[in-house]
Amino acid sequence: MSTLCRLSVLCGGIALLLYASAALAEQENRCGLVLVEEFEQRFKEKIEPYWKEHGKQGNFPGVDGIKISYMEFPPQNDVEGKGAIVISSGRTESYVKYKELVFDLTCQGYGVYIHDHRGQGYSDRILSDRSLLGHQQKGHVNRFEDYVSDLDTFVRTVVLSKPHQKLFLLGHSMGGGIATLYIERYPDIFHAAALSSPMHSPAVKILGSSEIGCWWFRLMDWLCYNCWAGILPDPYKPITFADNEYTNSETRYQQLLKTYEENQNVQLGGPTRGWCGQACAASSTMLSNTKTITTPVLVLQAGADTAVTPEAQDTFCQNLKEETGKSCAGGGPIKFDGAKHELFIESDHYRNLAISTILDFFSTVK
Repeated sequence: MSTLCRLSVLCGGIALLLYASAALAEQENRCGLVLVEEFEQRFKEKIEPYWKEHGKQGNFPGVDGIKISYMEFPPQNDVEGKGAIVISSGRTESYVKYKELVFDLTCQGYGVYIHDHRGQGYSDRILSDRSLLGHQQKGHVNRFEDYVSDLDTFVRTVVLSKPHQKLFLLGHSMGGGIATLYIERYPDIFHAAALSSPMHSPAVKILGSSEIGCWWFRLMDWLCYNCWAGILPDPYKPITFADNEYTNSETRYQQLLKTYEENQNVQLGGPTRGWCGQACAASSTMLSNTKTITTPVLVLQAGADTAVTPEAQDTFCQNLKEETGKSCAGGGPIKFDGAKHELFIESDHYRNLAISTILDFFSTVK
């Protein structure tokens, strides 16, 4: 089924508007999302002021007492019944990366909650050794399930402490994998879950194969579990736009680099062997436990993704259908041909279509 056909049958036959490409850019942007041509001005005059004036920062203790940092934002437009969106972000990320997306979602009348996963962003690092920059550069976790437990603590102690008519989960990349495990373990918390480029299997290739890579890391992660995954150290280093594999939008990519330069404490390098082994084991779990899911799920797949394994997203939706009789919204992953991994900082065509699809999906959930 083509992308357009899948969109037209999203949510079991509820029609979505069809998009014909760049010629329908104005229609694609019916949600009032930020456009790249106005990005710099709106970021300075609207997005940053909203973030500073209305964002509330807090912390809570995660598993083993690790300090988890979070932000919460009220809706800019008080639309009755919209509810709140909890964002589960990707590996290496911090909530400071999500300023544009938070602004767009709150403009739609949603409250937004987002936390930095353990070991990254403004949350506590896991390992004790330090880099020359004065903070830990290795992406590490002792147990992948700790991410899920931290998310549950966040939801129950922070998000649910306030009344919300509806509650939605939005997971990106690694955060999409965490979100998948969450709705498998806790199927009755969220009204719906949208997964953007979810890490249903990490792209940890050895000999050109992620399957071989996962086999190797799961077998060997006990041997120097906190060593860099590769042979050489891999601390944070900015990559030029021309060499990046994550987005087609130079404007948004340059803003990402600027954000991480201005917030150097959130910079994170490559993963450890332990993280890779844990991620691979978690991927196996999330693909085999779809039978417990009752939450409606939307999966967005980037056609040119190299950060995660798109085939695992196909497998997830297939398993969900076979185990529960309920399909991913649209019958399977909604694929955006040509889009790279970072759908939320992509060029307008991909980004606006992805976010509009998510908003349409949330709006149909009872």
